[in-house]
Amino acid sequence: MLLKTILLALAVLFFFDGEPKVESIGALSGGGVSDAVRGVLEAKGQRVLGTDGKPVAEVWFRKDIPTGATPVDAANFSTIPQGTLVGVINFPSQGGDYRGQGIKPGYYTLRYGLILTDGNHLGVSPARDFLLACPVSADKIPNETLKPEDVVKLSKAASGTNHPSVWCMVPPTATSGLPRAIKDGSEHVILETILTTKSGPTPIGLILVGKTEG
Repeated sequence: MLLKTILLALAVLFFFDGEPKVESIGALSGGGVSDAVRGVLEAKGQRVLGTDGKPVAEVWFRKDIPTGATPVDAANFSTIPQGTLVGVINFPSQGGDYRGQGIKPGYYTLRYGLILTDGNHLGVSPARDFLLACPVSADKIPNETLKPEDVVKLSKAASGTNHPSVWCMVPPTATSGLPRAIKDGSEHVILETILTTKSGPTPIGLILVGKTEG
């Protein structure tokens, strides 16, 4: 019995070699997510495993994300209109956003937004693109594009602070072999995947572990 336990532990250590991984999961069910929101999501989700092999987050992206907004300077994905629903995320355990704010386990909608360019936000991110987490109980109409200030208000309820719960979007390190999870030089765990938008496939990176050093 002891030998079997040791071998199992070695197998786990071998598989989880300190690098994050991503695996495919089924359709979203439950979690308090409205039927309307679940109806616009892709049939499969993505589960990201951290460097310790434990689940970090599960994400289901929208299957046809609207585009058409005028591109914005210093933003990589700004053809997505601000306030657009991009997906739903589940945190199996306590997590932390790009500001280092905690977020409780559970399901949240993700809506696209741009970081402000005022002096309070200079240097906090390599780009202006973010997904803001919002409580699913308060965000049930997927085709409604919310005003940026309304998304911020919703997202503050997710963080429990005076700041929204923000998750940084960055360009992926490569556009082939997606989806995958990587760890960058700052020890950030990033899901690199492809969004299905009305403009076509859009490769993105989403930082799920790690905070700004700015």
